[in-house]
Amino acid sequence: MRVPDSSPVRYDPRRYGSIDDVRSERIRWAHDYWSGKRGGDTLPSRTEIDPVEMPRLLPYLMLIEVIDGRIRYRLAGTQVVANAGFDFTGRFLDELKFPNRDFYLTCYGEIRENGAPIFGLDHWTYPDGRSGVSEFAMLPLSGDGKTVTHFLTIEDTAER
Repeated sequence: MRVPDSSPVRYDPRRYGSIDDVRSERIRWAHDYWSGKRGGDTLPSRTEIDPVEMPRLLPYLMLIEVIDGRIRYRLAGTQVVANAGFDFTGRFLDELKFPNRDFYLTCYGEIRENGAPIFGLDHWTYPDGRSGVSEFAMLPLSGDGKTVTHFLTIEDTAER
């Protein structure tokens, strides 16, 4: 698979303190859905996440798995792919040339250590001059309720 050279230029990613800082209704809904799948202090499992229960969010979702400590995109929604400019499904984050790749690798690493979701905001400028902003949520999933094995990630974007 060829990765385009004209990927969006990203800048100014930042993390929020909690879900309370998120404005996106889609992200709030995804967080509520994820929270509803939790069993007390345990993380929801990948098998508990059902796309049929959230069809309006599918274009904005990514399903990510941890393989030998690396972050691999199992699924990238159509809006996420459109924003990236190419389909990165099946690819590892550390091999991609996303401008803020290291920021995202750090976030996923932290989530794997503490099992808590991360919320934030990112901006970017496309090569054609358009710019966008995206709120995001990285929600951990687990096979045993504790060890993070997957992530349900959502990016809610707006073009400006």
